[in-house]
Order: sequence, then C-alpha cells, then structure tokens
Amino acid sequence: MTARNFRTTFWQKGIREGAWLTWDRIGFACLCSGIGLSLGLVWMLLVPNSFGAANGTVLMDYFSFWLAGRQALAGAPELVYIPAEFSALQKSLSGSDTIFGFFYPPTFQMLLTPFAALPYKAAFAVFILSTTALLCVSCRLITGKWLLAACLIIIPACANNAFHGQNAALTAALYGFFLVGVERQRMILAGIALGILTIKPQLGILAPVALIATLNWRTFLSASATTVVLAAASVLCFGVGVWQVFWQQAPVASAMMEIGGVEWGKMISVYGSLRQLGIGHAVAMGLQAGVGIGALVCVWRVWRRTEDMAVRSAVLVGGTLLVTPFALSYDLTLLIIPCAFVIRDGLRNGFLPFEKILLAFVISLSASTPAFAIFLGFPMAPLLPLAIVWLGLRRLDLSGEGRAQTGEPGHISGTASA
Repeated sequence: MTARNFRTTFWQKGIREGAWLTWDRIGFACLCSGIGLSLGLVWMLLVPNSFGAANGTVLMDYFSFWLAGRQALAGAPELVYIPAEFSALQKSLSGSDTIFGFFYPPTFQMLLTPFAALPYKAAFAVFILSTTALLCVSCRLITGKWLLAACLIIIPACANNAFHGQNAALTAALYGFFLVGVERQRMILAGIALGILTIKPQLGILAPVALIATLNWRTFLSASATTVVLAAASVLCFGVGVWQVFWQQAPVASAMMEIGGVEWGKMISVYGSLRQLGIGHAVAMGLQAGVGIGALVCVWRVWRRTEDMAVRSAVLVGGTLLVTPFALSYDLTLLIIPCAFVIRDGLRNGFLPFEKILLAFVISLSASTPAFAIFLGFPMAPLLPLAIVWLGLRRLDLSGEGRAQTGEPGHISGTASA
C-alpha cells in the first residue's frame, strides 16, 4: 500500500467512518474502565489515601451531602445554608480545613436523608451505586439493550462523578426518563421526572422552552405539580424557615463563582473558561448570556421541527450545559443521555460521516477537561456540549429536516457497526 493510499484509507475508514470503533475494541475498553472504576472506589473508600482526613473521612463532595442529610435527621436542616456554621461543622468532624458548600434546595436535602442514616462510607457507596443503577435503567430504556447501557454508565464522565460522590448520575437518569417519557407519549411520567430534576434547577432551564415549543402542556403541568409537591413535602419535613435561609444564602453561590472560590478550570461553562483566560466577570457573563440565547433558539427550532429524539436530546442536553454559568466537570455525565439516543439511532439507521469519531472524542475526554484547563491552560470543556449540539443540528439538516413530519426515513450514510 502506497503512502497516498494509506492516507486515503486512514481518512475514509478511520476518521470519516470510524471503522476502527468495533464492538471488540469498545467492549475491551469498557471492561477495563469498569474494572478500574470498581478498584478505584474500593481504594478510595477502604484504603488510606490522599483523599482521606486524619480520622478517615473521605474528603470528596459527598461529605457535604451526607452532612446535609444528617442535619435534617438531627432537626437542624437550616445549618447547611449558613456558610460559617456549616464550615465549622465540617472542620470539627473531619479535622481538615477542606470544606464543601451545599447550594442545593431543601428538596434535594430531603432526598438525602435516607442515605444519611448510614455510616459515611456506606452512605457514599450506596448513593453512588443506587444513582448509577438508575442511570443504567434510563440508558436501557433508551437503547433497548442492557449491555449497551452498562457500557454507557462506565464512561469517564460517570467514573468522575462516582469518585466525587456527586449527583450527576441521578440528574442524567432523570433527564433520560423525561426524554423517554416524551418519546413514548408518557407525558405525565415525563413531567414527574422533570419536576424531580428541580433538585438541581440550573439543569432545567431549557426544558420549559422545549415543552412550550411543542405545546406539551401535560408534561409542563405535570412537572410544575411535581415541583410544588416536592417543595411542600420539604416544608412539611423541615418547616418553611429552611427555605428562607436557602434563599438568603443563594447569593453566596454567585459570589463564589465570581471570585473563583470554585476553580474556574474545574468548571465546564463558557463563563468559567472565559474567566480562566483572564476575561473579567461582566464581559464573561455577557458572552455567557449570548451563548445561552443561542442555545435557547436552537432548542426552540429543533423541538418545533422534528420528533427525532436523537436530535432533540442532543440539542436540549448539550444546550443545557452551555446555557448555565455554574456547572462542573462531573456534570458532563449528562452527555451520556444524548449519546445513548444517537448511538441507538446510528445502530438502526447508520451513522453520519465523522459521527462515530465525534462521539468517541466526547466520551473519551468527558473526565479530562479539568486537567486540560488547569495543567495545560486550555479550557476545552465547553467544546464537548457544543459538539453534541452540533451533532444534533447536523442530524436535523442531513437526515431530512423533520423526518417525523414527512413520515419518510432520512438518508444517513455510514455503517451500523459501533
């Protein structure tokens, strides 16, 4: 084979069609990832390591979740929304100066209480296993295959979420249930999933836009009712005072973001990337708002013009991660959901040119953005949700705009192997 033929074959098969992404290679990579994730969690929770305080507490994000649940069980849920007191509590229990904020509404605190009844490390493990299992069920509903779902929940972003003890697997699962419900015309159930997603409200900013664009009032009302019921339940459990303290603390989160209290390199938003590049707060927020408006327009356009969920999910979830200024690296776990829809559609109808390589790029780098930003000075994180949005818009254009409107299958080139 000549050098020219090699270059042509490499470009055509390796890059354009992604022919090297065979099930054998993907399966082996997933097996290694699963083993590594399991061993990593065992090491972090059971073996003394650099993440442990002197008393053995694993100093990761879940520490604040567990304490929030413990304070609720102790009858003092409002303490977690008083930064000085919550910091003092963490220091007294861990013996370390490392502290974590808790900026979630009382509805999420209420959901944490069952886990807080367990010892800390057991609660950490149960929380991660249960929320990741929910994500696996969500991916199974999307793809129709347990094996494919299992592969999706051990991608780097999900592993990153697990090591932090964060809730991105839960929010991704809820997004998946919402989108599956809409796709299968289970509008009330879709609304319930979306209503529960208000435990992390910045991730639901664009969902009402999608529902209004499609005049989906049943899901809209179901989500609204679920939100009210959850809030009322938290008032019954904790009293109205905890909500008052929560709203009083809300500006602290904005201040922490503005002053870099959360490292900008660990953020995945346009705002965080611009701040790391030395751009001031006002200009960065203005550009963030511009990107947000663009994402909103894309969601409106796509949800009005097609019922293809591979397109809808890519633009909605990718746009959601672009529109919020406050999102961290583990939130890239949400990209599992549009990836699942696109992979399902690609296996059925064929992948677009360069689509498989793009998916591989997004998945493989989904836990590496802080390293690129902090050590290399390259804040690449917004490129990943942007790539997913572009993938969705490209499918809308190249597969025949609004295939569901014409009833004719669109032409998608490429192979059906994965």
